Amino acid sequence: MFKKIGLVALLVAGLAGCAGMDYAMKNYSGVKVVTWVNPSTNAQWRIFDKPAENRMMITLGIGGAALQGAGQGITLGAADTRTPMILYQDAAIAWLASSGRHCSATQMFLVIEPQYEVRYICR
Repeated sequence: MFKKIGLVALLVAGLAGCAGMDYAMKNYSGVKVVTWVNPSTNAQWRIFDKPAENRMMITLGIGGAALQGAGQGITLGAADTRTPMILYQDAAIAWLASSGRHCSATQMFLVIEPQYEVRYICR
């Protein structure tokens, strides 16, 4: 019984990952990626901005993503080593400000770990 429940949970998690990857490909394929270092934190981010749609996908820089994955692997998934969602939002808003746009986030959701979509509105 427990094996069946575990298998179903694994299948659902796998399908959710596929849905997230499909969403990212459909909505951000061809969008120029910008690599940006937040001067406040020195953290590197990769940003896929769609200003005409007031949304972006933001992810950790390659090094940060690798460290996050390594942390999960070392602890065998027992420790939550993910970067908190609020840090993605803060970085997105700081990047928009650095490009001369004064915006605030209106919505945010996980696309696929470690990629988040941030919807925003600008003055």
